[in-house]
Amino acid sequence: MNLIPNLLDIFSILPALILAGGGVILICLSVLFKTREFLIVRYVSGLILLIAFASVFYTAFRFPGNGVYFGGQIENSVLTFWLNLLYVSMAIGTAAIAPRILKNHKIEFPEFYPLLLFATSGMMLMTSAQDFILVFTALELMSLCLYILVGIARNDLFSLEATLKYFLLGSFSSGFMLMGIAFLFGGSGSTNVSACLQPLLVAGYQGNFAKIGLVLFLTGVAFKIALFPYHAWTPDAYEGALTPVTGYMATAAKAASMGLLLVLYTKLPVRLEESAWAWLPGILALCSMVYGNLLALKQENLKRMLAYSSIAHAGYVVAGISAGVREEVLFYLIVYSFMSLGAFAILAYLEEGTRQVTFFAVQSLSGVKPLTAIAINIFFMSLAGVPPFG
Repeated sequence: MNLIPNLLDIFSILPALILAGGGVILICLSVLFKTREFLIVRYVSGLILLIAFASVFYTAFRFPGNGVYFGGQIENSVLTFWLNLLYVSMAIGTAAIAPRILKNHKIEFPEFYPLLLFATSGMMLMTSAQDFILVFTALELMSLCLYILVGIARNDLFSLEATLKYFLLGSFSSGFMLMGIAFLFGGSGSTNVSACLQPLLVAGYQGNFAKIGLVLFLTGVAFKIALFPYHAWTPDAYEGALTPVTGYMATAAKAASMGLLLVLYTKLPVRLEESAWAWLPGILALCSMVYGNLLALKQENLKRMLAYSSIAHAGYVVAGISAGVREEVLFYLIVYSFMSLGAFAILAYLEEGTRQVTFFAVQSLSGVKPLTAIAINIFFMSLAGVPPFG
């Protein structure tokens, strides 16, 4: 196995490299142009995101089909192409709606945009990685950036509380994932994703280690997608974070973790729907749907309502994966992400120096801002699955 990267290897992860390198450039710019750093960083970040968006297409056309790079550490496929395109699109949308909210809350931290780029880069690497160590490293890159973004309003007690809960529970889930990787390595002697999952069909200690390791690892992933009963952080984190950050967490971050589930599904040595464990994700999905939707009905705060709705949507995705419909799940992720980001963009527009947008506040919206009322109805009906929008 050749571990020395060549030019083809470098170009295979070009979008992630552009975002990571762009984040470093933005940090340098914030130091060099101290008097106008925020405006410069904002515009340059937009340019970098557009270049990364174009590079996703370049990489797909330059390396069509499935390909393995970096000695089997990275795999590009049609699935990773659509996921990468989704991540960058959500980052562009977040960067577009962020300036107004940051200004309203008097947050002039140029670090917001580098963190956005670093997190998106981590998402790309996470769903392209074919080694559990690289998967975990990329996931932590994404998670650490999100922890900081949730608490970027450091003078806001709601934001600090949300950060603390998110960080503590996130660290706890990372421990589960690391322990799972250790068991998978113990059963297979490798950290390669496919090699780690092969012992699932083997009797004896190797198979037992692989099963325990996979359950522990998926427990950590379940936290990231806010699947019942690993959802406790979601309402407080969504409510406490700034609305653009909440939108980014609900779309790109959730899609990345669900994309990781899709990647793991394709590497299983046996089809999930044909295995003896097929009932377990189905039960968790059902509980997520029922719990998320019932709790969403009780909320007055629209951000908390969308938080509980995201728990239900996690159940829909897991139900699709457990049924073996990968392409349909990917399509669902794309549509859900755009509609969810649109809903949070409307909430960001409706915020007037406060983070509390309630049902009472939008009751008379049609008479004051009719176009906004139409938009929020379209996005919410789409998330609810109401025809023709759903």
